Amino acid sequence: MTKEEKLALSFKIAGINTEEFAIVEDEFNEKEPSKLGAAINFGINEENQIIGIRTKFQFEQKGKPFLIIAVACDFEIEKKAWNNLFDKESNSILLPEGFASHLAMLTVGTTRGVLHEKTNNTPFNRFILPPINLTKLIKEDVTIKLEKEAK
Repeated sequence: MTKEEKLALSFKIAGINTEEFAIVEDEFNEKEPSKLGAAINFGINEENQIIGIRTKFQFEQKGKPFLIIAVACDFEIEKKAWNNLFDKESNSILLPEGFASHLAMLTVGTTRGVLHEKTNNTPFNRFILPPINLTKLIKEDVTIKLEKEAK
């Protein structure tokens, strides 16, 4: 079993938070084409051994957002796995590319569900997050610098 396979089973979802949601009806025109902007950010809570993934999506027309959603998922990492991720030399957590993509995929899927629920019974419910190939966004291991020096 590889290191990534062991890590895939060594976490749990510790929290989900809808950080931002907005429908800007005045910016929406039924006849205009729409674009989708996306961002994914990684963070950590050292004290509780949590990796946080935040996704933000904006549906836009003519460069102006009309539907915005940002969701954060917290993943509590098992102590042994956390220690395996810790790079003493750089005082950082190193997420292997596949593991980072896996956590991001879970967060995107969660965001998709939140968006559906928030827009349910509105005309904006037809705006669904499409499948996203995260391997095009996450092309290498993710390094997150720790704020405090390790003991």
